[in-house]
Amino acid sequence: MKLLSKYILFTLGILSIFSACRKEKFTLDPSHNVTVNSDTLWFDTVFTKASSSRPLSVNKQILIKNPYNESIRTSIRLAGGSQSHFRLNVDGEPGFDFTDIEISPNDSIFLFVEVHPDPNNNSTDFNPLIIRDSLLFNTNGNESKTMLIGWGQDAHYIFRDSIEQDTTWANTKLPIVVYGYCYVKPDVKLTIEKGMQLHFAPRSWLFIEGQVDIRGTKDETVLMQGDRLQPDWEEEAGQWGGIWISHPSYGSTIEHATIKNGTVGIYCDSTPGLSGARNVTLRKTMIRNMSFDGISGRGSTIYAENCVSTNCGRFTFLGDRGGDYTLIHNTFYTGGRDFGRNNPTFAYLSTLRDPFTNAILETYDLKFTFLNNIIDGINREGEILGDLEGTIDSQSVIAYNLLKSEEDIYFATGSTNIRKTDENLFIDAYNFNLDLDSTNAPIAKDKAILVSPAITEDHCDRQRDATPDIGAFESQY
Repeated sequence: MKLLSKYILFTLGILSIFSACRKEKFTLDPSHNVTVNSDTLWFDTVFTKASSSRPLSVNKQILIKNPYNESIRTSIRLAGGSQSHFRLNVDGEPGFDFTDIEISPNDSIFLFVEVHPDPNNNSTDFNPLIIRDSLLFNTNGNESKTMLIGWGQDAHYIFRDSIEQDTTWANTKLPIVVYGYCYVKPDVKLTIEKGMQLHFAPRSWLFIEGQVDIRGTKDETVLMQGDRLQPDWEEEAGQWGGIWISHPSYGSTIEHATIKNGTVGIYCDSTPGLSGARNVTLRKTMIRNMSFDGISGRGSTIYAENCVSTNCGRFTFLGDRGGDYTLIHNTFYTGGRDFGRNNPTFAYLSTLRDPFTNAILETYDLKFTFLNNIIDGINREGEILGDLEGTIDSQSVIAYNLLKSEEDIYFATGSTNIRKTDENLFIDAYNFNLDLDSTNAPIAKDKAILVSPAITEDHCDRQRDATPDIGAFESQY
């Protein structure tokens, strides 16, 4: 019996030695990759208000799984490295970069993530409005990514949310930051008071099916722009969506607002919600740096006076597929920050054409009143395009405008329009000062017509005299 016991112990010892010496097998198959249970982590409860102690975000976790019957190695790193606002912990070890993390067959590990904004440092360099980074995974040459998104500065954040009752935004101490969209429902009014600043993440929109009433002043304009506030992004187009006004919306008003660096400044795709009612009225508003259009209407009713629409990748104004458009004392210009565009800066269309054959597919009713406007730009011989078929209202008029165009129809006998040539009209168009330059102001000075009801002020609240100037600005020379 003693001999048998010794034999069994010897055999078990040998097996344990061989087992200890056998190397663990890792899959190197390039088609094998770990699975991650989330492509985006949202940190929507970060404390960003100033306090005496350093705040911490909630701790969030990611499950990283090896679905194979062999062990696997993966590397994990923060794209932002040691400068990231995010912190990682893998299997109890903190860090920014982890190499060859081993996961056993059909097993998983947890990766923990926190975000650390500094509430007492609201500089845009240290704490952007929205903090972004990404986790990068590399497994057998396969790369994958999980986005990390949290709030940085102290602000009111709207994350893919709706406004369901009349609401006023009036706290000028804190900006509004929209991520995804803010949707104003039908029969609901959103009022935005003077001095408010609104920031939008990429591809974020203000959707209006109710009403929006923006009440800026000359000294306290309402500012709407992207969420990147560093100097390099100060005048970069395409950072967010824009204001999208849709059926059954009507009666919106926007006054003394600056809307910049988006895709479309104001896009109105609806017919009036009430008979004869405007979808939107614009006054003394500047729209600039849009990757597509400044003001764009599709079968809609838009009124604009004393507004500036400038530096747009496609149109500063587009009246598309009919509608009713009244534009008085505005300046439309795309110049020194040009996008290499193929279209004129201003277009009004009553047609829908086949993009390949140019054949007319549909026609629409169109009415327009264009008075006392400047329509100008560089890099094109003509900056105004009309495509008029179907029913054009008999009261439509284009008069007392300064137009850059080679089409004689705008300057026929009896016309009051003025042909714009190559002179520079503006003080500093590159930096968006479209006030009339003293050297060439005479071409537009005192050439506008008085309208009723009277427009007694210009874009900057300066008084217009009895012989007003063409455009959004009353010359000071």
